[in-house]
Amino acid sequence: MLHQMSDFDLCLVCFTASQLTDREECVLGSSVRDGKPVFAIHSATVVNEKSEMYIDMIGGRFVKHSPYHEFQVQIEDKEHPITQGVVDFKITDELYILDRAPQNAHLLASAVWEDKSQPMVYTRKHGKGNVLYNALGHDEAAFNNPMFQKLVVGGIKWLLQA
Repeated sequence: MLHQMSDFDLCLVCFTASQLTDREECVLGSSVRDGKPVFAIHSATVVNEKSEMYIDMIGGRFVKHSPYHEFQVQIEDKEHPITQGVVDFKITDELYILDRAPQNAHLLASAVWEDKSQPMVYTRKHGKGNVLYNALGHDEAAFNNPMFQKLVVGGIKWLLQA
């Protein structure tokens, strides 16, 4: 349960088993606006999908995903600290489709679904706080992908240093 974030350096959101309570959502939103970072992974865009505040913070809402399959991930910004050492790669995963292009986002990685480029990894500001979203990471096969691992570790390091 999230009642305050002052004791934490980073909030990681990666689940669909439940929803944030109104209090947890309020604490998360105000903490990020005040400068705390949040790292949202894969199904984080399904959490509190009816909450405009939460979805605006993350930058998009889950609409659907592709069938579980292997697809190519294109690194869009090879110079960003998060993508250091990450090359274009294939991953077996669900390709998440969001309801909108994230506003004021810095796109780090993308993938193509039905001839349309989809954001896979991006950063954005929410108030004073940094938000990082990584749409990859459905299961152990994705978790074991070395490039996915580099994106996660690089993302955590960047969020803690930004």
